[in-house]
Amino acid sequence: MTETRTTAYRLLWKESRPVRPLSAAALGVLTVSVVATLAGPLLVQYFIDRMTAGSGTAVLAGVAVWYLLVALVGGAARVWASYLSVQCSWRIADGLRMRLLRHMAVERPVLDVESRASGEVLEQVEGNADIVGRAIAESGFRMVSNIAVGLGTIVMMSTVLPAAGLAISVLVVGVCFVLSRLARRSVRRWETARRQQASLFGFVGDSLAARDDLLVLGESGWAARRTRTGLDALLRTEGRAYISGRVFWPVTQLCTAVAFGLGFGFGLHQVQQGSMSVGTLTMIYLYVGLLQQPLEEMSSQAGQMQQMTAVLQMSARLLKDDEPARAAGPEQATLPDGPLEVAFENVGFRYGEAPVLRDVTFTVAPGRSLGIVGPTGAGKSTVVNLLCGLAEPAEGRVLIGGVDVHRIPPREFARRVTVLSQRAHVFAASVRENVTLFDDSVAAERVWDVLERLGAADWVRELPDGLDTRVGTGARVLSEGEKQVLAGARALIRPYSLLVVDEGTSRFDPETERSWAALLDTVMRDRTVVMVEHHLGTLAGVDELMSMASGRVVDIVPAQPGGTR
Repeated sequence: MTETRTTAYRLLWKESRPVRPLSAAALGVLTVSVVATLAGPLLVQYFIDRMTAGSGTAVLAGVAVWYLLVALVGGAARVWASYLSVQCSWRIADGLRMRLLRHMAVERPVLDVESRASGEVLEQVEGNADIVGRAIAESGFRMVSNIAVGLGTIVMMSTVLPAAGLAISVLVVGVCFVLSRLARRSVRRWETARRQQASLFGFVGDSLAARDDLLVLGESGWAARRTRTGLDALLRTEGRAYISGRVFWPVTQLCTAVAFGLGFGFGLHQVQQGSMSVGTLTMIYLYVGLLQQPLEEMSSQAGQMQQMTAVLQMSARLLKDDEPARAAGPEQATLPDGPLEVAFENVGFRYGEAPVLRDVTFTVAPGRSLGIVGPTGAGKSTVVNLLCGLAEPAEGRVLIGGVDVHRIPPREFARRVTVLSQRAHVFAASVRENVTLFDDSVAAERVWDVLERLGAADWVRELPDGLDTRVGTGARVLSEGEKQVLAGARALIRPYSLLVVDEGTSRFDPETERSWAALLDTVMRDRTVVMVEHHLGTLAGVDELMSMASGRVVDIVPAQPGGTR
């Protein structure tokens, strides 16, 4: 547990690197506010002692003015420190958000991410980052200030009244030990709550995606009941975690009461013996009050900090999963110029213990094309996933241009390889942005040329704003065939050396499919092509056909006469 917490705080320290100068400024301003807070009781002591000694009005007025100035400086410092702490906290949260997002979107195996509900993944990224940001903004820097005020108070009391200071120090150390034990239990409960919340978000997201099916089947009530059950379980877990944190409050109240008794008791004894002035006794009283406020605030801040610690521990474990793989990852290599050879060498792959591919071996020469056919479950899409580096083979190697696919830099892969998948996604953006993937350097003429050759230019022209018409969520709804056409245009908009098509025409109508086949016959020249299709008509232009069944290559034969380029 201690190692996990150390890793969590190491993650927080790493994410704070870009804002350390700003954090140092915030801590500097906090120091000014702490000094001003601790100086207040000293000025009150001086005022009372001067008054009882019969000092003149000018002296007393001067002390009062100083007190007001110190109070104003302290208040301004607290406001400024609050502003700086909010800036630091949300920049740290944004850094963690980007790190988690990159981990889920780039570093983690795509098939692993896709096996989990999107709502769960979103909650692990956005929800965790939001909790860290709010905890640091509302409690983190303030807790540092409270600890400094508490320690300063104990030091000042120990200087004036050593016996009381020592007793209160022992008391505070004991209370901190008890609270640290309670905090561990609370952190574990917050971790459980976060896991439940992520799972619940995932279920809600899946239920919304399956809304039409649930309505048709008359099972919409089941989704609502399941969500209600999840909310009840989450409420119970969060309630226990919250109560574990609020136990801090009665403990700190008891500590404050005992500290007040010790300080004031020792102080009255010294006054009775004539070794302490009334001003000093008043100062002790004020310092005990200063000790009370930080302890009470820390008891309320503890819940947020425990929740943040739980989130950091979960995030640290999530990010740590891939660190050894990245550290020992293969050295990156550059692809050769021109069309790229594709080779599978005795490749095996499994999901868990279930084998999916067994001893798959084939080669596609540079500039040639291969069509892959087979029944559902034959392993065709797994071949594409391995070829695109979305999964790693359990045995054998996958090579592109003679280079292991996992040694190809992502930018190089994106520049040289184009993938058209059956999972076509349309962004909430314009038609042009969807085709170019937000690349402003692609000319509109190039976009129209690709759409024209796909036979899609006419319906795009009929849109209200042509290429600038917004489509996707909250805008014009596209048919499945129209989505696939945009995905096809997106795949063909740039020059490339290898084209991978994963059932690219699965949602095309017959006319669009014929246009697509004609276009492929043109663009396949001087490029290597690997196509997975159910319709043999779309594979008419390939050089070879590979049949698969039960995760094995059945045979590889030349295409029918007339299909060879």
